[in-house]
Amino acid sequence: MDAHVADLLGAWALDACDGVEAAAIEAHLTQCAPCSAEAWKLRAASAWLGIEHVMEPPPGLRGQILERARSRRPPVLLRTLVEAYASQVALLDRALRGLNPADWRTPDPRHHDLAGLMVHLTRNDAMLATDLTLPVTKLPEPIRSGGTPGPAVHEVWRAQADSLVTGLASGEDLDRDVSLAGRDGPGRGPLRDALVQRAFETWIHLDDISAHVGRRLSQPPPEQVRRIISLAVGLLPGALAAHGVDQPGAGRLVLSGPAGGEWELPLGPLTVRADAVTFARLVANRRSPDTAAYAIEGDRQLAGSVLRAAATLGCD
Repeated sequence: MDAHVADLLGAWALDACDGVEAAAIEAHLTQCAPCSAEAWKLRAASAWLGIEHVMEPPPGLRGQILERARSRRPPVLLRTLVEAYASQVALLDRALRGLNPADWRTPDPRHHDLAGLMVHLTRNDAMLATDLTLPVTKLPEPIRSGGTPGPAVHEVWRAQADSLVTGLASGEDLDRDVSLAGRDGPGRGPLRDALVQRAFETWIHLDDISAHVGRRLSQPPPEQVRRIISLAVGLLPGALAAHGVDQPGAGRLVLSGPAGGEWELPLGPLTVRADAVTFARLVANRRSPDTAAYAIEGDRQLAGSVLRAAATLGCD
């Protein structure tokens, strides 16, 4: 390939050469197969660049493409919430694998022992699976010597959790109305809240087991704690109404730490300041409003009522 001609082929393809250069190039192309092949490739490309009329896509094409894409990859928020739940499931699963037979019989104040605690968690997971028409696992029967066999409960719980994670991987409407676990029985809410709650409850029971067997407590990532607090603040008006607490006004919940931030309270005037993870554990009823560290500005009696109502929002 002639170097001088090769340098001009692009300009020739775009009709940007003067008459002398174009004549020289075209004469060369009749004698040089490599330059001729390259020149006609460039000329074909320039023809595409010269298209002036853009065709309108067929009606519905955009919707069809988006639907196909969503079927292959669920929306970002759904993936985020499912992955947050899955990460807590993995941590709890690892903790359970480290238990010995005696550990499973460790007394638990709410659910008799650790096996009973996992039965409780499995039932709450199964409640959501039922709403989503996903597979529901069957819990083992209690044995005559007392209680439910821990390793068997562990296996069933993990299968139930995997059913949720796998079933939600293909996509689901986050606004879908489903059951929310509650201390006094199930409530209703959108799937997005239920997924935050499943990760929250899984973390709290991981805390329970770690505390019972003398292991260090864990903390979820800050963004997960913030979602838990936002869920709690959203549920707080119902809890306040149930406790007969009502005072028109506006308050603030100011939380510190990596998950810190500020949330509005539906009554006031008051400001409650606390550590974000401590407040999340208070919501789970693992910290008492009487002993948790917090600061109050404004109506202290009202703030006490808010914290006591917040402490009833967990799934126990």
